[in-house]
Amino acid sequence: MPKAVRKAVIPAAGMGKRLRPLTFCTPKELLPIGGKPIIQYTLEMYMAAGISEFCIITSPDKPQLKDFITGNWTPPVFPFEKDAQFYKQLQRCRIVFLTQSHPSGVADAVGLAKDFAGDGPFACIMPDCLLFSPRSHVQQLLQAFEKYQKNVIGTVFIRGADVRHFGNVGLLRTERLNGKCFLITSLSDKKLEPLTAMPGETIHKGFGGGIYLPEYFDLIEIVRPQSRGEVDDVSIHQILINQGKLLGVLLEGAVFDAGHPLGFRAATHYAGRRVNSC
Repeated sequence: MPKAVRKAVIPAAGMGKRLRPLTFCTPKELLPIGGKPIIQYTLEMYMAAGISEFCIITSPDKPQLKDFITGNWTPPVFPFEKDAQFYKQLQRCRIVFLTQSHPSGVADAVGLAKDFAGDGPFACIMPDCLLFSPRSHVQQLLQAFEKYQKNVIGTVFIRGADVRHFGNVGLLRTERLNGKCFLITSLSDKKLEPLTAMPGETIHKGFGGGIYLPEYFDLIEIVRPQSRGEVDDVSIHQILINQGKLLGVLLEGAVFDAGHPLGFRAATHYAGRRVNSC
């Protein structure tokens, strides 16, 4: 019998190097966009989809993050208002905090949550990958996961000047299954140079993470010996692709890589216009 997705792993131990100097004093996940911090969007997204168990991987250098999530703060500690309704919802959830002692990559952080995830599927969408849509990021992925019961990640089509707003990793080749769902046949490595596109070119790119089966944790240990400093999730995805086990869903809505300086600026502008129009 297919297992429902009840748990989410939230990697939040990174140092936010791309957003410095903003992140010298404030964790990336607490930077405000549209009047609330990035991590609040993530938690609200999961709760709206019926996911109520969270394992948050944080860093010993980011105690403010746990303070925010537990509600252990009073204004004006943070540059936004305290949302009573958000905390009322969060009180119904189970939250586990784990610490990644050193910034050793996304997959290394997720690996800490093996016991939390157990033998069921889990969601893992990076907090700084924001999607504004009537159907949330995780809800769109859940529809494909429930149908195929395979590992699935979000994907986006980007073109023109918008490519400058995203990191240069996870460019895809795919085979369409139906509608907005694809079998992924290749996924590019992380590159240092900025992402670029030819005039008129459309790029199909992985976005944010996805929903995974427990085999993810076994693959972490397979790629760990070959890693150089960081155990990244790109290698995990590439193994799943070679095994024909990774699907992609074309996401509907406005997407922003808020961990990228230009993406953060664009997300702030977009969310600000949404707030002002309400």
